[in-house]
Amino acid sequence: MLESKPKTPLADQHFFLSPQLSEGQSSDDDIDLNIIASTYRSIIDEHAFDEMVASWETKLASSGGDAEHPKVSKGLFSQLLTFRNTLEKLDVPTESDPLKLAVSEVPGPATVLSPNGNVAVINIAGERAFGTRQGAFMDVAVIAPNSLEDYCALLRAATGQGNAAQAILTILPATEGYGESFLAEGYLIRVPGQSGAHIAIRSLEIAWGPRIAEQLQQAFGLTQAESEVAHLFFRLRNLESIAAERGVSLLTVRTQIKTIMAKMGAPSNIDLMRLLAMIASREHVGLRGEAPVWHDPLGREKLIEMPDGRKIAWTWIGAKRGAPVVMLRGLPMTYLLPGGGEARLRDAGICLYVPSRPGHGNSTMDSSLDVMSDNLVALRVFLDQVIGRPCLGVGLASGTLPLVVEAVANPARFHGILAVGFSCGIDPSGVQRLPQIQRIMLQLADSAPWVAELMAKSGHRMMRQHGLDWYLERAFRHTPLNQQTVRNPDWTALIRNACEHLLKQGHATFVRELQLSRHRMDTALRELRIPMRYLAPTEDPGIDLASCRQLERINPLITVEPVTDAAELVFYQRNDLILDRIIALVHRN
Repeated sequence: MLESKPKTPLADQHFFLSPQLSEGQSSDDDIDLNIIASTYRSIIDEHAFDEMVASWETKLASSGGDAEHPKVSKGLFSQLLTFRNTLEKLDVPTESDPLKLAVSEVPGPATVLSPNGNVAVINIAGERAFGTRQGAFMDVAVIAPNSLEDYCALLRAATGQGNAAQAILTILPATEGYGESFLAEGYLIRVPGQSGAHIAIRSLEIAWGPRIAEQLQQAFGLTQAESEVAHLFFRLRNLESIAAERGVSLLTVRTQIKTIMAKMGAPSNIDLMRLLAMIASREHVGLRGEAPVWHDPLGREKLIEMPDGRKIAWTWIGAKRGAPVVMLRGLPMTYLLPGGGEARLRDAGICLYVPSRPGHGNSTMDSSLDVMSDNLVALRVFLDQVIGRPCLGVGLASGTLPLVVEAVANPARFHGILAVGFSCGIDPSGVQRLPQIQRIMLQLADSAPWVAELMAKSGHRMMRQHGLDWYLERAFRHTPLNQQTVRNPDWTALIRNACEHLLKQGHATFVRELQLSRHRMDTALRELRIPMRYLAPTEDPGIDLASCRQLERINPLITVEPVTDAAELVFYQRNDLILDRIIALVHRN
C-alpha cells in the first residue's frame, strides 16, 4: 500500500491551497477586474465562461517567468472565494438541454434515442418500462408489432430518409407495473448543429385530473361536451369507441374532434394527443420524470470493496472468459465501444476489462492521496483480485499514465501496453499546442488547482443548465474532424454516457483528471521494460510527430504509430484500428 501524501490536493477539500497572495496593490488590476467580472457573469451568461478563460490566460502570461505559479492579490482571492460561496448557495439551474427536458417534463416512462436506437437519455420510469439504460440500445421487442412500421419510419426520418416526424406507438413494457401495453408519442428532436435528429418516445398514459376539463374550457373555449369528448379521445384514442361510449354517431364525433382541433390549434390527431398530454401532465408537476443516477449501461458492473470501505467498480466487454485486456479510460471521455466492437472482441476470444478509475462512475477516490497514487492503489487491487496474470494494458490518453508507472514498478503485470491518444504527461510540450480552454485548465490544475476547481464548478453548472453540447462545443470546436464526430447523434449518445460516468461524483473528478494528465512521465518512460505501442492521432492539436519520435529514441521498446483521420476523439473515429491493434497484440502473446 502506498504511503505517499498529496502533492496537488484537490481544492474542493482544501480550498485554501496556500495560493501565493501578493501584498499591497496588484500590478494586474485591469486583468483582475476582468476575471472578477466574467466569473460573476458566468452564473447567467454562458459566453462569460470563455471570457473568464481568456482573462486567466492573460493573467498567466503577465506572470512572465513565473507563469506556472501565478500570484494572486488578496482582493482577487477574496472575490473568488465569495463567488465560490455564492455558487454553493444557488439552486440547481433550470435544465435547458432539449433531450433531458424531453424525459423530465413528463411523469411517465420517457427516453430519447439516437438514429441507430442508442439511448441518449432516459428517466427512471423509462428504464423500467423500456428495459434499457443510457448508452445501451433499446430492444425493439418493446415496440408492439402494429407499431414497428411507424417506429422504423421515425428512425429513417431522423437521418433524413423520410418525413415521418411523429407517431403514436404501442409499447409492450419490459417489466410489470405498466399493464400489458401503453401508448407513447414518438417525435423527432432536432438539436442545432447535429447531423441527424433524435427520437423521443414518451408515455401518453397520464391520469386525467379533475381540473383539466375546466382548463380546456377556460383556455381554449371548449364547451362542456367538447371537453368530455377531448377526455375520451385522450383515454380511448379511437373515434368509433368514443361514439359508442357517448351513444352518438361517428359523424358527430368527427365533427366535434375537428372543432376541438381548430380551437386548440392542433393540425392533426397526433398533435391533439400531444397537446392534451402536455395539459394533463401539468396536473403532476411534482411527479416529473426523475433522472437516474449513472450506472453501467451493459448491466455487468461489479464492485470490489476494500477494507477501508473504498469501492472499485468494473465491467467487461467481449468474451466473458477470454484472454484478459485491461483498459483505463481518460480525457476525453469514453465509455462504450462503438458499433460492433463487442462482437469483434468476442470472436477474437478477448475479454476487455474496464475498471472505473477513482472518482469515476461508482469507484470512490481516496482524497488523502495524490492522484497518481490513488490510481495506482485502485489499479493494483483490481489486477490482484480480478486479473491475476500478465495481460495487455490499454490506456486512453491520461489512462495510459498509471499503466506505465505500474509496469515500471511491477514489470510482470503486463506483457505490453497500447497507449491511445495524446497525454501531456507523455509529451509536456503538447500543452502549448492545445486550444485555449484545454491549455489554460491544464496549466491552472497544475499551478493553481483552487482556480481550476472554481472554473470546473462553474463549467459543471453551465453544462447542467445548457446541456452537453455547451461542453462539447467548447472542447472540440477547434478541430473539424472532432466537430463532425460530436455532431453525429449516434456518437453523442455514447459521449453523453461517458460524461455522466466522469461527472457522477461532481466536478472534483474532472480536476483530478487534469492533475493526473500533468504527471511527468520522463523517468518512467525511460525505465519501461515492456513493449509499448503509442497510437498518435495526427489531427490532435497536442500531437507533434517529431516530439513523439523522441519516445522511440529514449526507449527502443516504444513504437510510435501515426493514426490519420483521427484527433482527440480517436476512440470513436478509429475504433476499428484500435481493436485491430488490441487483437494483434493479444494473439502475439
